[in-house]
Amino acid sequence: MPSESADRLAARCGAAPARGKADWLRSQLIDAIHDGWLKTGDVLPGARDLAAALGVSRGTMDAVYTQLVAEGFVRQEPRRRPVVARVPGSGPSVPERLTSAAPPPSPGVPDPSLFPHRAWAAATRASLAKMAGEDLGYPDPAGHPRLRTVLSDWLRRTRGVSTRPDDIHVTAGIAHAMALLADVLGAGTWTLERPGSPGTTHMMQQLVNVIQVPIDNHGMVPAAIPAEAGAVLVTPTHQYPTGVLMPADRRRALVDASGAAGRWVIEDDWDSHLASAGIPAAMQALAPDTVVLMGSLSKSLAPGLRLGWIVAPPPVVERLRELRERSDLGVSVVVQLAVAELIESGGLDRHLRRARAEYARRLERLAEHVRAHGRLTPGPGGVHAFVRTPEPEILVSEMARIGVPAVAVDDDRHPGALISVAAFTHHPPTPK
Repeated sequence: MPSESADRLAARCGAAPARGKADWLRSQLIDAIHDGWLKTGDVLPGARDLAAALGVSRGTMDAVYTQLVAEGFVRQEPRRRPVVARVPGSGPSVPERLTSAAPPPSPGVPDPSLFPHRAWAAATRASLAKMAGEDLGYPDPAGHPRLRTVLSDWLRRTRGVSTRPDDIHVTAGIAHAMALLADVLGAGTWTLERPGSPGTTHMMQQLVNVIQVPIDNHGMVPAAIPAEAGAVLVTPTHQYPTGVLMPADRRRALVDASGAAGRWVIEDDWDSHLASAGIPAAMQALAPDTVVLMGSLSKSLAPGLRLGWIVAPPPVVERLRELRERSDLGVSVVVQLAVAELIESGGLDRHLRRARAEYARRLERLAEHVRAHGRLTPGPGGVHAFVRTPEPEILVSEMARIGVPAVAVDDDRHPGALISVAAFTHHPPTPK
């Protein structure tokens, strides 16, 4: 007959499953130790005694005790019952950070229903069929050579970027790119736009000293950049959130001033592939030795793919490679090769043409819908739009009523609301 201690422990464990009794029992005993039900120095029931109380075999019980002894949870001497060795403590304390508040949500997410499922599936099948054995080893930290070659040609053709495959470093999106660049550029102070992306500002404040500079109707003003800034992060093709397109003379002035000051320019080319025809080429082409370009597929395809790129001068690319070698060793090769196939097959270009046309139609309807609230700022297109209005909260509430994401832009010079174009479908979602 089982002892009282065996019965109490068996009652806590509950009924044994039909299969996997040893794994189940080990887990139950470890849980009892972790939560303090079993304390350091507690004597456990003998193997025969507890096996009878649980309705398991003596061999199973012996095996579990032996494993717990090997793992350090229990100690046992010959002809003596097992004893709980040590109850884990609470662990080291985690330092508090005063800046740990999460940034507000963004309406800048593409419509997932537009994702080219068939083209992506075809590209995945084709890339897997071509995949060599060595492709399944640890990847090139800078990105698979095939993807870098394809991206180099595609970026030259679609964005006028001055690049070679060796100038490209593949990342897990733009947020990842910014974190990498904060590490390798050696600039302790970065200048960011105000207003700008709350997510970008929040993230960079964790990594470097951030000074925000107000924008005007042409984007960031070069003369306003403080002398101590070692890098300036700009969105010249589609300023976030206002939609301002930086004109040629301002681009030239920004590049020239930064070059003279020995300052890096980081160009966030985050959604230009969804822009209408006729937008300027990437600013990187003006000064490839000064401008570092970032881009991704988050807006053009889906943020869940987690794939982006950095185009940078050779010394920066080399430092990026060294950093990746000692950190995460690169992005999934399967995703990289599927993207390379999608680009080479023309599938990505076809998707972008369809997406641009659809978002343009939704933008027209949105402009009409918000006319009573304010003026929708003309922009190059994309997944969201900026409406200038002195009372953005009213417009945000109206959008929430019909299920369209929107956020207020709290800026004295540029008051307004950022509204999702992607979510403004033919029949806006029904309010919840």
